[in-house]
Amino acid sequence: MKHFSIFLAFALLLGFSTPLLAQSPPIANTFGVGPRLGWYSSNDAEEGAWFYGLQGRARLGSNVGFELTLEYRDAELFNAGTLDLTRLKADVMYVPITASFMVFIPIGSWFAPYGVGGVGWYYTIKDYELLGLGSAEIRQILQDDNNFEMGYHFGLGLEIQLSQNIAIHGDFRYLFLGTEINSITDFTTLDTDTKNSDGIMFSGGLMLYL
Repeated sequence: MKHFSIFLAFALLLGFSTPLLAQSPPIANTFGVGPRLGWYSSNDAEEGAWFYGLQGRARLGSNVGFELTLEYRDAELFNAGTLDLTRLKADVMYVPITASFMVFIPIGSWFAPYGVGGVGWYYTIKDYELLGLGSAEIRQILQDDNNFEMGYHFGLGLEIQLSQNIAIHGDFRYLFLGTEINSITDFTTLDTDTKNSDGIMFSGGLMLYL
């Protein structure tokens, strides 16, 4: 439930700030930057991970926008099999750069739901924790690897305008990512299963517009 704390904070800010926003024109034809924070969980992961980074948004009119982000995602934990009653694990970390197209639907002068979709390039770091166990064949299957993966995402969000130059937002996105994490299902025959890192992410951020 950790990721819901982000949206609870936004809801509280909205409750305190709504009376001040009635006369503000909607944000349009500008560019902004700001920090972002969120939670990501792959469908096959045992544990999700926090991420944080920077974002830039260009607003073309009040309805169309583009977003560019740079993030660091802490390690997600994947099960890589059990050998001699010892559970083997894989830590998978990401450093993604994403580009998105956004469609805003302003409601009044302060409340703008949006749809978002785009692509990303994910520098992926896979680190198998073998604890000194396993043969050379097992280590070959569960081999550490660093590479770039391409991913796609889409989702929905909400931007809340606090002033003409400041806004907060929160959104939900689903990510399709081709990272494959090996897991050995039978250590006698070395049968393997492949897990992937498709999953969901919740994020929130602060935008400082020019």
